[in-house]
Amino acid sequence: MPELTVTVRVKAKPGKEAELEKAWRAIIGPTHNESGCLKYVLHRAVDDPGFLMSIERWTSKEAIDQHMATPHVQALLSRVPELVAGAPEIRLFEAIPEGSSGKGKI
Repeated sequence: MPELTVTVRVKAKPGKEAELEKAWRAIIGPTHNESGCLKYVLHRAVDDPGFLMSIERWTSKEAIDQHMATPHVQALLSRVPELVAGAPEIRLFEAIPEGSSGKGKI
């Protein structure tokens, strides 16, 4: 299976913006150390600091499944009901590379 890109989008509950960002930032270091992680970047919306999105690249679906089962991800997921308004939107993508190899894919 090809490398996969994952996007995760969430909106913090009112008053929980900083707490959500702190909790999510706490898993970045451990995630970067996972063998299947090629890229894991957290973004904050310019016009809405409570709207966060990660863009991730993984070696395989198996690597994503292993990531989701780690203690650091499970700890973050356990806080979703407390911190997030609505359900997180999680999407898996396959790249359609085109153009320059350095700019044609994430």
